[in-house]
Amino acid sequence: QENQLRLEEERRAEQEFNRCDNRLYRWVGTKYEKLEPYKLNVEQFISNLPLTIGAVALAIVTLGVVWFKFAEEMLDSCQPVHFHSSQCSFHEFPGCFYCDTSSRIYQVAFKIHTGCSVLAGIISMLFFAKIFLARRVVIDEMNQPTTSSPAGLICMTIVCVFAGRGTIGQIMVTIAAALHFCLAAWFIYMAIRYHILPDPSWYPNTVGIGISAVKIWLYYPIAGHFLMATSLSLGFFFFPISLFRVALNKKISAPVAWIQMSAPAVSLYALTIMAQPSFKEEHPDITQFQRVHRLIYMPCMHFLFIMAIVGAISSVQGLKTRWTAFSNRAFSPAHAAFCFPALAHVNAIQAYRGAVDTFSEIGPKSTFKIALDTYWFSTLILSTIASIIITAKFFYMLPSWTLIDVLDEMEPPEPGATRLSKHILDGDGETLRNDFVSPAVLQANETGALVRLPGRLHGQTRYRRTR
Repeated sequence: QENQLRLEEERRAEQEFNRCDNRLYRWVGTKYEKLEPYKLNVEQFISNLPLTIGAVALAIVTLGVVWFKFAEEMLDSCQPVHFHSSQCSFHEFPGCFYCDTSSRIYQVAFKIHTGCSVLAGIISMLFFAKIFLARRVVIDEMNQPTTSSPAGLICMTIVCVFAGRGTIGQIMVTIAAALHFCLAAWFIYMAIRYHILPDPSWYPNTVGIGISAVKIWLYYPIAGHFLMATSLSLGFFFFPISLFRVALNKKISAPVAWIQMSAPAVSLYALTIMAQPSFKEEHPDITQFQRVHRLIYMPCMHFLFIMAIVGAISSVQGLKTRWTAFSNRAFSPAHAAFCFPALAHVNAIQAYRGAVDTFSEIGPKSTFKIALDTYWFSTLILSTIASIIITAKFFYMLPSWTLIDVLDEMEPPEPGATRLSKHILDGDGETLRNDFVSPAVLQANETGALVRLPGRLHGQTRYRRTR
């Protein structure tokens, strides 16, 4: 009887073992165990993504915009209309056009524009995945002005990707614009606390809010005008100081100096919302509107265009004077800074050309207009080539920056435990002309970066500082 009971238990155990759901569970478990190392690598990869990936994402979405606008301007089947017209094919600054969407060239341009937006959107979403997987790393980066300076690029990318894309786009643009404004306030507070002076690395978090102004204007004009005024005010205040420091302070790095051209470019781009009437009429009478803009808007655009050219010259001069030291350094995440400023400059020149065509009496065959068009097209080609090359190399090098081995490295101190923290709190900040590297930068170099290590210890995620 005992043998029969034992055989019955074995038979039931075998039936339970061979049940379909149990076999599926064991199969999934086996596959999961095999995928576990890859899962940990993906988590580490996302957790250690450098914030400068935002520069690459912004460059990609801007690349789609500038070439889409180029196609709209060049096609005879596209005619300019105002933003509140139902004929506006795609709500995208600078300018809005009514186009024959059946044109093959237009369809190719639109697909490139959409592809760039999708890719940039995926990259920007990786930042939110990083917040979910490694919140401690993000908090550490956001608590230091040197490491948090690229964060605004993520907000700029999101508003560019989602603007004009239905209710979801409206929600995303509103959230991103609000976050960008809060980020600007937080960054300025940190800059005051660290006693540092403006340089081009400030622009993504501060003046860059002009991009958010343009996109949120599509939904909330008053909010757009407010953020535009904020961007212009910060630009007029920070740009002269930054211009002076890049020219005289050789301790500012070449990638940071290159960002110089982005401030006046974003400010000019933000001002373009003033060129669009706020009234929602299909065929409005814009005679008075144009007369006022010729008196006020165009002089402002001319002034900002001159600032944009000065900014571009400063960027080139800053790169040239630092080229010897810069060319000997290995490719790093900071090199992403060479992507978006040039494309932002192209976008600004494109917007300025639209203003000249609409509100100025300068003829299309004039010397100024020919020179402007030549300059615009040349910078468009050069910035596109440079951005593609830098972006490709950035993604090629990305695994080596995120899958980090720190076994043989001594861990750097926490920011509050550095030798420079006392000097910073005592007010030993920057001057207009520094003979030495900024204390805030030296502190960031001493503390290194907080990174996530592979695997877990007692079920907890492992973190460590590394240079």
